[in-house]
Amino acid sequence: MADEGTARTLVTIGAWLQLIFWLIGIGMLAFSLMLFLPVLSDPLFLMIFLMSALFYILITIFAIIFFFLWFRWKNDPGAHKTGLIVTGVLGLFLAGFLPALLVLIGGIIAPSEA
Repeated sequence: MADEGTARTLVTIGAWLQLIFWLIGIGMLAFSLMLFLPVLSDPLFLMIFLMSALFYILITIFAIIFFFLWFRWKNDPGAHKTGLIVTGVLGLFLAGFLPALLVLIGGIIAPSEA
């Protein structure tokens, strides 16, 4: 069984990677705005831009929420074992695969508070 230090390290790395993914999402939103700005008068391009902007906005919202949760829980992963596992599984689908996978593994190997 792994010690709490390994779980703490995995959650910390996952939280920082989640921040990087959040910044990349903001950059992709700005890039898509720059890319589609000249052709927003066409309804098809306007719809494509709005859908991609909505997609990036949702991803960045989930990414920043998970970052703050994981960064707060990194000091005591054993006490937040269930929360780490649940947000890790949700993060696999909603925010970023690699950070969420690290947090999920950290939540699984964290010692239980009993």
